[in-house]
Amino acid sequence: MGELEQEYGDRVYFNVISAGETAKRQDEVEAFGFADLKHGMVGFSSDGKNLIRVPGHQFGRERIEAAVKAVLAAG
Repeated sequence: MGELEQEYGDRVYFNVISAGETAKRQDEVEAFGFADLKHGMVGFSSDGKNLIRVPGHQFGRERIEAAVKAVLAAG
């Protein structure tokens, strides 16, 4: 994520939540539809609207960049 943070600068904020913290936030995990997988990637607009939900963790840089571009395009 460090490389992406450098590339996108202040246009994107990345927040990686640890497994321990995720376990404490099951209500949020369930709200995003990740209850069975226990994790995923969520992208929000600058006004807090959930735009992207990618379940699991087996996605690479290409999928992350596509999500970032979609969020940026939405404004």
